[in-house]
Amino acid sequence: MVKAGFGLIEISPLVGTPMAGYLNARYVSGVHDPLFARALALTDGQTSALVISFDLIGLADADVAAIRKAVAERVPVDERHIILFCTHTHTGPALVDSFETPRSDEYARSLPEKTARAAETAWHDLAEARVSFAQREVPEVAFQRRYLMKDGTVRTNPGKMNPDIVGPQRKIRTPVTLIGFERDRTRLPIVVASFPCHADVVGGTEASADYPGRVCDHITHDFPGHPETLFLRAPAGDINHLNVFDASPQRGYEYAKHMARAITEQAVQAWRERVPTPGPLAIACAAVTLERRSVELGELASARSVFAQSKMLSPLPVDAVWAREKLLLAEMPEQIRIEMSGIRIGGVRIVGVPGELFSELGDTITTRSPAANTLVADCCGGKLGYLPTREAYSQNGYEERPARSSPCAPGSGEAVVEAALSLVAELA
Repeated sequence: MVKAGFGLIEISPLVGTPMAGYLNARYVSGVHDPLFARALALTDGQTSALVISFDLIGLADADVAAIRKAVAERVPVDERHIILFCTHTHTGPALVDSFETPRSDEYARSLPEKTARAAETAWHDLAEARVSFAQREVPEVAFQRRYLMKDGTVRTNPGKMNPDIVGPQRKIRTPVTLIGFERDRTRLPIVVASFPCHADVVGGTEASADYPGRVCDHITHDFPGHPETLFLRAPAGDINHLNVFDASPQRGYEYAKHMARAITEQAVQAWRERVPTPGPLAIACAAVTLERRSVELGELASARSVFAQSKMLSPLPVDAVWAREKLLLAEMPEQIRIEMSGIRIGGVRIVGVPGELFSELGDTITTRSPAANTLVADCCGGKLGYLPTREAYSQNGYEERPARSSPCAPGSGEAVVEAALSLVAELA
């Protein structure tokens, strides 16, 4: 029988820490609500794993290695079976150089030890658990953020009530997915919750876990037994919280709380219909090599010219920011090595993919998965950037614009889908 345990630790940044998420540089001015690392320990006596979720936008590859090493020194789990996810909050510290925001090495140095302590707590909390799965659609909370325009183009976030919008590029599914671990009465239950939406609702310069943190709070408060809760982001590279056909602002901490209440309302209904999924624990890992996208010589020459004209300005003009990104992209290695992870927990499969996967690609994995109860979560491992569909590269949305935030060549998203399906098959 699978055993499960839970641990958490606060990882809020200090004032002055670089804040990730936008083109312009921001620095933490305070902590609105705390950030956490939440750890789920799993074992069946033969196989063991740790699933850890951070209230961060992403981790650098070096951070992943350092955290795994520190955790493995404290708990008897193979480093390859320590699987790290981020909620992708846009109001947390920067761990990767991005646009005009520098990485915070000081903050990064604090993470391995803190994470190891949360993992150790989870390991000592292990107890036999009945595993279950539930899912239910959540209406009118998350929306496709890429729109077809009257001029035939595709635009990301074209603005509220824009009269040139034809409609969303594709219809999306936005379910809340739950994996439950119900233990004996002396231990709190544990819930893994997943939802597809960018965590960029709160804004500002105060650290905040955004709506994922509030989802965890509400599930703990509203569910029977007041479970410990861990959040994983379902593929949402092209999904956010803005309904462009609604003129209201849909912004700020109170709106993040509104979203969390709506998600939890459906989660409570789903929980009542949860399906037991007993069975063993298994882990599968894979390394995949993707190609870095190419930048034409003419584009590089143009980018050098634009950047040279503005490089002494602070802040940089937007066109100079994008020009510099194109130059930095061209300096990246031509091949990008990524790691992917799959977990079988009884009748449930969790597939962890790096980067920000477009929802259509995530849907393809769940649709083609041989396991009926499959949860796909992105932002797994080191920060990769966007993984659009092949078709999107010929359009002009934000996500596929040449930059370090979108470094992979066309077809990379589809390659990740095939690798994910191979992992699921290996776990059958």
